[in-house]
Amino acid sequence: MTTIQNKNDLLNYLVGQADSGKKDWFGFSQQKIAGIDLAYAIAANHADKMTPDEITDYVNNLNNSIFRKILNPKNHV
Repeated sequence: MTTIQNKNDLLNYLVGQADSGKKDWFGFSQQKIAGIDLAYAIAANHADKMTPDEITDYVNNLNNSIFRKILNPKNHV
């Protein structure tokens, strides 16, 4: 089990997943972990400007865009 306590741990985890050789290294679980971390970071910095729903919508849209445009660009329409 991987323990993620800070941004460096998260980055190391994602790099390890990328180096695993698995095609789905940034799958649903990894997106959730990165998304939760990002949502809390955005909330800490922008809670006075964004609602929780705006933050989570942004994070979901970002994760989907990363998947479509960076991880799976040849299937991007």
